Amino acid sequence: MKRFLFGNRIAFWGSILIAPLVCIWVFRSEILYRSADLASSSLPVAAVVVLLTLLLVRLAVPALGRREVLWIYAVVAGTVGISTMGMVQFLVTTLVAPFWFANAGNRWEQFWAHIPAWVAPRSPDIVKGFFVGQSSLYQPQVWKAWLVPVVIWAGFIGVLLMAQFCLATIFSLHWSKRERLAFPMLQLPLVLTRERSGRNRLLWTGIALAAGVQGLNAVHYMVPSVPELRVLPTEIGNRLPPPWNGVGTLYLTFYPSVIGLFALVPTNILFSCTAFFALAKGENLLAGIWGLNQAGGGGSGFPYSGEQAQGAIVAFALVVVWSARERVKESLRHPAERVWWLVFFVSLATLVAFGIALGLRPAAAVVLFLVFFLCMVSIGWLRASLGPIWNPGNDVAWWTRALVRSPMPLSEGVGLAYLRWFSFGDFRAHALPTYSEMLTLAEVARLPRKPFLLSLGIASALSIFASLWVALDVYYRYGAASAVTDQWRTYQGRQAFDILRSQVDGLAPQPGVSQLLAAGWGFLFVLLLQAARHQFLWFPLHPGGFVMAQSGALEWMWLPIVIAGFAKAAVLRAGGLRLYEKVVPLFIGLIVGDYAVCGVLALASWFFRIPLYKPFPV
Repeated sequence: MKRFLFGNRIAFWGSILIAPLVCIWVFRSEILYRSADLASSSLPVAAVVVLLTLLLVRLAVPALGRREVLWIYAVVAGTVGISTMGMVQFLVTTLVAPFWFANAGNRWEQFWAHIPAWVAPRSPDIVKGFFVGQSSLYQPQVWKAWLVPVVIWAGFIGVLLMAQFCLATIFSLHWSKRERLAFPMLQLPLVLTRERSGRNRLLWTGIALAAGVQGLNAVHYMVPSVPELRVLPTEIGNRLPPPWNGVGTLYLTFYPSVIGLFALVPTNILFSCTAFFALAKGENLLAGIWGLNQAGGGGSGFPYSGEQAQGAIVAFALVVVWSARERVKESLRHPAERVWWLVFFVSLATLVAFGIALGLRPAAAVVLFLVFFLCMVSIGWLRASLGPIWNPGNDVAWWTRALVRSPMPLSEGVGLAYLRWFSFGDFRAHALPTYSEMLTLAEVARLPRKPFLLSLGIASALSIFASLWVALDVYYRYGAASAVTDQWRTYQGRQAFDILRSQVDGLAPQPGVSQLLAAGWGFLFVLLLQAARHQFLWFPLHPGGFVMAQSGALEWMWLPIVIAGFAKAAVLRAGGLRLYEKVVPLFIGLIVGDYAVCGVLALASWFFRIPLYKPFPV
């Protein structure tokens, strides 16, 4: 009993201390040294590096048992996304972008009067220090100017995360216990922390294969005369002869970790993803043959893939909610679980009020946040079943333009620009799918619920402020617009107001009849697929595959899915489920080897202060 209590204290305080430190490491590595994306994949590289480190420490510290390792891993995985793309990295550059990049050509000064004073500092000296650098956050005039905006936006992030956690708490039990979804992302920590897992030869074979390939590519990056075994995206669509080049972009990738991950996924889901990806490319091909305006995945002309995805992901969320309706009823009847619904609706009302304070009309604010959470429910199910290495996403603000049809006030446009950082479709780091996985992991590992949730809550609060602090510290030292920092994040902050300018000038197309019909077709097709699955047990296609394909999420994943599907089918054909279970450590090893090289190179970039090979994701 004493050892159990001591281990709980180690896990509780260890997770609270480690989580914000990992967020700081992630931000500095990605922004200053252009390391691989350590926190923006569904299985965060930084969290896996922490897991592997804890397994090494465990050899010397017996008190650090399996339960404690999984506890710390779960808290780090549940918080590290705060510091990366789609969250703080896009937020901070958005806040002051309209003041720095305004010029006579873009006329962004027109927006300033509609920006509330509490959103961001606008003093020219404060803004210049942020973008140019060679300054300090700790000058009194600087930190005082940022104090109110940081507190307000930290509160917004906290409420956004709380709402997602409530939904994850309600749905994760249904997904794990009743639907018995695979939760592929959880296989790695569970397998690695088993007793004697380090003696499994297939695990080490997978590690050696992935680490060998990526290690060779890392050497090639530094010494180009050394040959490479390329795993990163190679675009071949534009090299195809007419009319086949009409398929649009077509990437070949061979990520070892993605192949290993998809080998843990049910084969019917893999087949559905492959079939609907082929269908999406076939639509593009026919558009070219018929001479129609092709829009690829962006969505402005036939085949309206982006608009189909808009309808599909909302319909799929409704399908997921409907399939869990008994669970929802139970949660509403149970007094303890009813609290989660209450907290969710209070959080939703707070977010809507925040949007209104930014300038959104009430209807637009309600639509924006409701569609966002519907998207999160869809992605949560897809992660629990399919485990895509990147979450699919769509521009939630599209629905405000489609459903709230009166002319958009400029104040609302400014408000939507300030909310773009989390809602425009880069959902890689959003929390609901990860919360669902970590709650399931806590259930499997039998972590004490209240202490675990308390540590996750404290670590999240600390990680929010740590991420905002390190962002401001780095940018005032080195400059958000300088060559020292990664400019993709700065570009995303500016992009929100470039889009607003286009909308105000009437250059950005608004959803018309064709776009709405395409969204309606995507919505209806998902419902038809779901009905077919219930009516015909033999029906092989799952609507989740259609959502993934139309949203563009499979562009870099389709070939690993095909490889993993053939590998898994071959294993099952050769020895059935028993052989497959024996081979699973090989697939886990591919993930570990890929991620281990990624983590080592990220740490080396930090130490030597230079960019190195990025095994993942680009």
